[in-house]
Amino acid sequence: MLVQNKTTIKLGDFGLIKEIRYPTPFTEYVSTRWYRAPENVLGSRSYNYPVDVFALGCIMAELYTFKPLFPGSSEMDQFEKISRILGRPDNEDWPDARRLAERKFFTMPDYPK
Repeated sequence: MLVQNKTTIKLGDFGLIKEIRYPTPFTEYVSTRWYRAPENVLGSRSYNYPVDVFALGCIMAELYTFKPLFPGSSEMDQFEKISRILGRPDNEDWPDARRLAERKFFTMPDYPK
C-alpha cells in the first residue's frame, strides 16, 4: 500500500501496475490469488481499478481479523470462498460471470447473497 497524501492510498503490484486510462485487454493472470477480484479469478482480461478496491478490502479485512479473508488454494477454491461470503453473482450484478466460468469449465457455487 502506498500512501500518497492524507486522503489517498494506492495499492500497487508493480508487476501489473498500469495507468487507469491504459487500454484493455490486460493480462488474465494476477498472481496474488487471495486478493484477486472475482473477475481476475475467472480470467477476465477486461477490468479496471475496482479490482484494486476489492484487493484493498481483502487487505483491510486481514488487518482487522489477523487472517486472510479468502485464502483459496486454487482458482476454483478461491472463487468458492468469495462466493460463500458474497453470494452467487447473477446477470444483473455481473453479466460476464457465467461466460467466464464456462470458459474455465467451472460451475458457479450456489450461495445466497
